[in-house]
Amino acid sequence: MIDLKIMRMYKRENGIYYIEFKRGKKMSLKTKDKAEATRLFNKLKKQYLEGKLLHLIKDGKNILFSTYLKEFLEWSESYHRWQTYYLNRHVSNKFLQTVGDKFLAMYKKKDLDVYVQRLKQENFKPSSINIHIRHIKAIFNKAVEWEYLQVNPFSKYKGVKQQEKPPRFLTKEEIRKIEKVIDDENLLFLFRFLIYTGARRGEALGLTYKDVDLKNNLITFKETKTYKSRSVPIHPVLREEFEKRKTSIGRVFPYRGDYITHKLKKYFIKAGIKDVRVHDLRHTFASQLAMNGVDLRTIQKLLGHTSYKTTEIYAHLAQEHLQNAVSKLVF
Repeated sequence: MIDLKIMRMYKRENGIYYIEFKRGKKMSLKTKDKAEATRLFNKLKKQYLEGKLLHLIKDGKNILFSTYLKEFLEWSESYHRWQTYYLNRHVSNKFLQTVGDKFLAMYKKKDLDVYVQRLKQENFKPSSINIHIRHIKAIFNKAVEWEYLQVNPFSKYKGVKQQEKPPRFLTKEEIRKIEKVIDDENLLFLFRFLIYTGARRGEALGLTYKDVDLKNNLITFKETKTYKSRSVPIHPVLREEFEKRKTSIGRVFPYRGDYITHKLKKYFIKAGIKDVRVHDLRHTFASQLAMNGVDLRTIQKLLGHTSYKTTEIYAHLAQEHLQNAVSKLVF
């Protein structure tokens, strides 16, 4: 039986009446009129008794993960980029299928151990496993934020150790080989766009012609992984392409992400380059800058990295550039 003592009505300093359910769960009645507030309070109290307000009073002890997941994914679809929402949906459903549906408060670290073990059995790469871990942790973090849980059972869960590898980037020779086999002008432009801007795939696909400022020679990415816009100067090769385009409205690259990945990988293989991913075009942009003497702080800004540590993966290239420069000294 529900204890109605944990449900009360009160008025804030702004004069608006609120209902508090339990442990700080609050809801505005959106009125300053006491009679109207009392009427709404009694109506909600009746619904509360009938169990129709579980979305307001539920916590980790009485909400199943599958129930919470519906609410979370609705929120994710509204507030996240489509790539993040897609991964949230894919990872959470796979997690649910693997460890089973439980009340949120019943999940333990062992459940994530079981899930990670399944990913290993399915030959997921350590980097991919860590992406899954990050999304599961984020999903449960939101449950804490919404006060369904007091603590995230996976908050201290560590990612899978992986061998640190230098970033894979294309050489100038490899770039020329790929350009020769791309038989679609728009995809050729996209390929060049990625290596001349360092844009992520999603950033490129979210770009509109309004974001391309030919007057000030800047491209501004508004839909970024960090949710912070950033601007990159327009390279002459790209500027020439933009100037000859017949349209100036809508998206610059009206494609889906999986289509881009599929098409570009086909061209990579056709050019005889099998060990490169679309994301490596971003590494190509940064690596070529580092080898041409651009300092890491500038590269960090151009890539939109929030942490300098992330940009340091290109430090060895910058160091090699300096060593080569010094070795050319002749007295």
